[in-house]
Amino acid sequence: MNEQALRQLLSNADAAAGAVPAISDDLVSSVRLRLRRRRQSHAAGASVVLCALLAVVLLVRVNPRPQVVVNDPSKARRELSLIQIQADSQAVTVKRLMEYQHSLDVRERAARKSDRGQPLDRIQQQRENAARLLTHDGEYRRVIQLFPETNWAAIARRRLQT
Repeated sequence: MNEQALRQLLSNADAAAGAVPAISDDLVSSVRLRLRRRRQSHAAGASVVLCALLAVVLLVRVNPRPQVVVNDPSKARRELSLIQIQADSQAVTVKRLMEYQHSLDVRERAARKSDRGQPLDRIQQQRENAARLLTHDGEYRRVIQLFPETNWAAIARRRLQT
């Protein structure tokens, strides 16, 4: 394609597309005005929410401090000693509960250890598992050779006979 044909093609495309509308100053200013109003309304909304929150916090105190008026110091000392006795009693109860929980934990650990069985039982279980795996792999002669006393060796013998 030569340069003349390319220019003609571009001018035809421009003519077919029509004139590009010019952006007016009114459109730009209206978009800017709308953006400014949106920002102002967001700021005003946030201010209203913060003011309302501040008013609620000031009007409603979550934990107002009780006003304690001590008329008789000896009465206050007695009440304090009773509170101390109750606290000591509760501390002893908590300590007993913690000791009981500890003893339960110790018993549970001991039960788990005894469930594992004796060392010879564990070895026999491991032999059975190894024989089972070899049987599932189809290595019957090896099962009979290595683990002749296991149940899986008997199964392997039966399978070899059939």
